[in-house]
Amino acid sequence: MNSWELVKDKNEGRVLVLGHRGSPLRERENTLKSFKRAIEEGADGVELDVHPTLDNHLVVSHDNSLKRVYGLDMKIEDSRFSDIRRDAPEVPLLSEVFDLLGPVYYDIEIKADKPLGFRKEVVDLLWEELQRRKEFWPHIMISSFNPLAMRRAERLMKKTFPLGIIYEGENIPKICRKGQGRLLFDCSFLKPKWNIAEREKENKPNWTVCPWTVDTEEGIKAMLGEDVTCFVNSVRENYLIASTDKGYAAILPNPFMIKRFPQNSNKERFIAKVVRVLQKNNYLIVS
Repeated sequence: MNSWELVKDKNEGRVLVLGHRGSPLRERENTLKSFKRAIEEGADGVELDVHPTLDNHLVVSHDNSLKRVYGLDMKIEDSRFSDIRRDAPEVPLLSEVFDLLGPVYYDIEIKADKPLGFRKEVVDLLWEELQRRKEFWPHIMISSFNPLAMRRAERLMKKTFPLGIIYEGENIPKICRKGQGRLLFDCSFLKPKWNIAEREKENKPNWTVCPWTVDTEEGIKAMLGEDVTCFVNSVRENYLIASTDKGYAAILPNPFMIKRFPQNSNKERFIAKVVRVLQKNNYLIVS
């Protein structure tokens, strides 16, 4: 049971499914096996996170620390890549992911341990790698919690890719809790946490809003009532539903299934039908 991220393909006008950290409940997250599995299961691309090593290699990992995923007291940004490859050989270079998957869709999150501080090398290394992959450019989107990292990305990359700001209503500096980071660069889209998405859509009606961690029935009901472009669910839960211009799409992973409903469907009936399908397939509904 995986989590998926939906984005709207502005070229083809359809909904895309991206494997969030690959296929993380079948394979170890953010590994080549996980990304390959996601594509094999039908995903159009992947969401991944990047950190720079001490000796300036760009590796794919959600956490700077390797403790949670690999059980190692090692921080990526304080370690040489050769040491990471020796002790945690499944941690891939971004270049290795690109080599494996080719020009599929990529949602790349630039990671920074400090909310308002970052190593400029992470942006520089990403841009260097992307310049070698111009055939990938139409399928790349980039975002970060860190507005200064995104400001540097804008300066280097100009308008080559859609650039977004990620934020929530707590756990980050107050100055960033309403998406103010968007003001520091040419921001293309907003990624607020789902529980503030309604407020953000009302306050910023002309923005593309992509809420994240929509993993409860409450959250899904709230998002179905909002005019949002896409939303992301977490690796903890088992389903994802999005409203699109062509109707509602329910993504039910493991096995990978997509069920579409017409735009004029009653939302409550739609939700009830999805819940019944989930329960029939032994998925947990969290309230």
